[in-house]
Amino acid sequence: MRTWTVIGYSVICAALLLLFSQIQDLLKYVFSLGALYLGIYFFRRHESRGMRIAFVATTVVLYFIFTVMYAMYLFVKQHPSGA
Repeated sequence: MRTWTVIGYSVICAALLLLFSQIQDLLKYVFSLGALYLGIYFFRRHESRGMRIAFVATTVVLYFIFTVMYAMYLFVKQHPSGA
């Protein structure tokens, strides 16, 4: 159950960070504050050091995976006939 909790929070936090990094409007800061609030909420509920480290590490890894997936999506969208 702990694993799914960490993965769930990390997916949401990584998605919020992805939106923060891709949006060029003032609205981007809402997503940044959402990720910060979610991180604080997670740290309040889970006080073990291992879960906190797993949360941060998983969030960073998922953020990079989501960013690469989004870049591939944009590439395919801009080049519909292929490379």
